Parts: sequence; C-alpha cells; structure tokens
Amino acid sequence: MNPNPVLKQLGYADDDKLVIIHTDDIGMCQASLDAFADLWEFGTISSGAVMVPCPWFPATAEWCRAHPDVDMGVHATLTSEWDSYRWTPISTVDRASGLFDEEG
Repeated sequence: MNPNPVLKQLGYADDDKLVIIHTDDIGMCQASLDAFADLWEFGTISSGAVMVPCPWFPATAEWCRAHPDVDMGVHATLTSEWDSYRWTPISTVDRASGLFDEEG
C-alpha cells in the first residue's frame, strides 16, 4: 500500500497514523458550543460543523471570529427532524416553497 503523500506535507512519517475527531451539529443549543469550545481548547477535537438555522448559530459564528484558527465547516441542514425541537428555513419565507409545515 502506498503511503498518503499528505502525511509528509503535514510533517508526519509514512507509517504514522492520524485520527481526526470531528464534531457535528454545533449551534443546536448553547451546550453544543460550550462543549466544542472546551474540547477545541483542550486539543481533543480537530474540526466541527455548525448548523446555520439553529438558535446558537450567531454565537458560534461570533466564537469562530474570535478563534480564526478553528476548523469549522457548515453542516448542510435540509430538514428539522425532531418533533419537539424545530427551526425555520433561512432561504425563504415563502410558504409556497414547500419548506414549511403547519408549525412554520
């Protein structure tokens, strides 16, 4: 098996093993941001993804601006699958779009 050439570019040997720990759904609640911040600062995680329509997205974006070295992506959020914890679309307010149910 050929070694991954990216290992050398990152300063690792051909036989080094790397683990990337990625956290998902940041911004769903305050605890998700708090946990991400703690784990990032401790060095436990390597990256994360924020969910834009969630209530704590603005706080997550603010935290990321204050920590520009953070590897934070955007989680493509197409549905709100929980019965009791929902959010609205950010792309449109037009009910004819089909993105809204009876709860909005």
